[in-house]
Amino acid sequence: MIDHTDTLDIGCGTRKQDAAAVGIDRSPNSAADIVWDLDQYPWPLESDRFSRVFMSHIIEHFEDAMKAMSEVHRLCKNGADVFIVTPHFSSHNSFQDPTHRRHLAVSSFEYFSGKDFASFAGSAVAFDIVETRLTFGGNFFLDNAGRLISSASMRWYERHAAWVFPAWDIHCHLRVRK
Repeated sequence: MIDHTDTLDIGCGTRKQDAAAVGIDRSPNSAADIVWDLDQYPWPLESDRFSRVFMSHIIEHFEDAMKAMSEVHRLCKNGADVFIVTPHFSSHNSFQDPTHRRHLAVSSFEYFSGKDFASFAGSAVAFDIVETRLTFGGNFFLDNAGRLISSASMRWYERHAAWVFPAWDIHCHLRVRK
């Protein structure tokens, strides 16, 4: 049985990923349990509390994604699962919303697993990458070609084929390492 009180939905919007999760969002019109400007740190939550975190279409909005991910790390227990969904840089959705501050690649998430992130955070703060995958928008030919190329080599896909066979979203599953 999952204890939903140890699940956090960051930037939950009008519908949480898990209805029983603790939601935090800047909008008073959201489903948030805590209304908070997520660019203000620290967030009003206790350290080492959460075993599962959802971040759907929020990381691209942060003023400082590095600080936000450090804060996620602070709030999580060792071994916590963090699920992030964000538009891929090749998606028109990445550029359509003028509040998006950054456009991410699958390889962007490698940064959070390495020594660069740990040195930024000032300690052994890091995440392990459990899985990254792309979703595609629905065009049978383009989507299948994009899936085939990205599954053969994500690096090659992002460098050479992403603008021809654009992805929709990046789904990244991280695990907290403390």
